[in-house]
Amino acid sequence: MNVLLAKTDHLASVWKTGLKNYAKYFQTNQGAFKGIKKTYAAKEGTVDEPKRRDNRLVVTTVGEKLDYFEKHNGDYIDALFSLEKTNSSGLAKAKLTVDDMEIGEFTSLELLRLKTILESEQLRAMYEHIPVRSDSENWDKSENEMYENRQIYETKMQEGVVKTTVKEPYILEDPNVKKGGEGYIPQVVARDITQELGDYTHQEFSGEWSHRERAELLARRTKLLSATITALKEANEAEAVKSEMTAEKLFRYLHG
Repeated sequence: MNVLLAKTDHLASVWKTGLKNYAKYFQTNQGAFKGIKKTYAAKEGTVDEPKRRDNRLVVTTVGEKLDYFEKHNGDYIDALFSLEKTNSSGLAKAKLTVDDMEIGEFTSLELLRLKTILESEQLRAMYEHIPVRSDSENWDKSENEMYENRQIYETKMQEGVVKTTVKEPYILEDPNVKKGGEGYIPQVVARDITQELGDYTHQEFSGEWSHRERAELLARRTKLLSATITALKEANEAEAVKSEMTAEKLFRYLHG
């Protein structure tokens, strides 16, 4: 018991700080979940344009961040609920069921602690700020060797030619005027010429979740909270256990 108390006290601040940091990271570092690869090869005789090249790797994925969060907070959650179970008389119990799946039987103190965690504003904010990829693009699971065994998605590679339009001057001939004759003034005009500058490719990568995945996570949180509240109500319907400490004993001793 004393070990559990010391452990939960020590890890409580880590848990709270972790929730706050994750929510902030998801909100302000969404670029870490994005990647892009752009290539460019200038045509012979044209000026190279290095700015058309880019290769930014996906730093992390939502799945990797949540796995890390779960791994480094597992001890706290386990110790927390073990403490609540130890504190509980064990008589006020109820089964917790979500979507017809029974998670287990828990005491009222365990359910109350679970309710507190699920209602946490920091937990909700962390999940609400999970980065999501754009629905305006078609994304497929990436098979790029750079992202092997990671939950990275990619857009279809775009390929094409960079072109520009240049003005080419030429003399407009007038068949009614003899070239080189007296008073002849050549009329110089310009015509547009399309010139190919180079070949390019463009492809984007993402370690973000889809909008559906984030929405389903938030829905599961809501369902679990609702089921916890229901189970807590059932647990609290258990018969009260009379304590050995009574008012008569307390005040008889205190008042002498």
